[in-house]
Amino acid sequence: MTGRPLALITTAALAVFLAVAGIAAIGGAASACMLPPTSGSASGYDTEQLHNAGTIVEVANQRGLPIRAAVIAVATAMQESNLYNVGNLGKDNDHDSLGLFQQRPSKGWGTPEQIMNPEYAAGKFYDKLLTVANWQTLPLTVAAQAVQISAYPDAYARREADATAIVARAMGDPASGAPAVGPCGNGCPAATASPDGSGGCAGLDAVFSRARTWLTAWPGGGPVPYLSSNAPRDLFGGYRRDCSGYVSMALGLPGPGLNTITLAAHSTIIGKTEMQPGDLMIKPAPGGAGHVVLFAGWTDNSMSSYWGYEQSGDGGTHYRRIPFPYFGTYPMTPYRFVN
Repeated sequence: MTGRPLALITTAALAVFLAVAGIAAIGGAASACMLPPTSGSASGYDTEQLHNAGTIVEVANQRGLPIRAAVIAVATAMQESNLYNVGNLGKDNDHDSLGLFQQRPSKGWGTPEQIMNPEYAAGKFYDKLLTVANWQTLPLTVAAQAVQISAYPDAYARREADATAIVARAMGDPASGAPAVGPCGNGCPAATASPDGSGGCAGLDAVFSRARTWLTAWPGGGPVPYLSSNAPRDLFGGYRRDCSGYVSMALGLPGPGLNTITLAAHSTIIGKTEMQPGDLMIKPAPGGAGHVVLFAGWTDNSMSSYWGYEQSGDGGTHYRRIPFPYFGTYPMTPYRFVN
């Protein structure tokens, strides 16, 4: 994950960043809808480990939990099982510990068959986590220990940086590990109701879930290639494969999608400091001369660059770091989609 290491960012500095970006803070370290910078890495983990982490994140997503919950859960599973869904690891006297979280049937976590189901195990972890008072604001190791009651309560802390990077990978760009918008949960800044009828946090999650699909949706698992054409044979999922068709798809608008001019017409111009995840950067222009990017959040408190989803001629669908307002001297303006 890019950005300054988490250990070098003071709580006060990050709080200022989150306040400027319009994002509610969780424990001074993360928000409901954005991950903090981290010195951790998602590299060095194999397909099985990343798949299991993705399952843990997806369960959080299905339950509408904040990203912080997923980071705590992934870090816990990293410490307990190294993200492998295995049987007893022979630790101490926990002879019946099983699965990603090494949960024990004898302690009421479920049957062995249930615990060895990653979705069930993650769900049981979250069930217990949500009973912990103020879990969102607790240090990760304290929250994890309250759930696990481990003989090594301090061990979870060393997993936090990599867990944050792995969750970012699961929620965003697999290559960059950049901070991504994911499950909002309580405390997420209210989003304008999305065109598909959903609103608030649920609507925002739906927008970014659709945006992420095109990163790997093309046959062979690659990004959807760029093409500006309304011909039915050239559409993908009923949408144009250009920037405005892609953003229309993410917003849940009818296909084949609006263009940059009509997207701007359905939006209102906002100030840079007002921008929230789900807003748009637009240059409205006819004849394919315009461009639009789906804003996913600032990269740091300088607000000099941001993470954005876009469809462009240099590789199709991207989730990448973009200098504000855009690369080079290309002029773009912040907008908020209204209807």
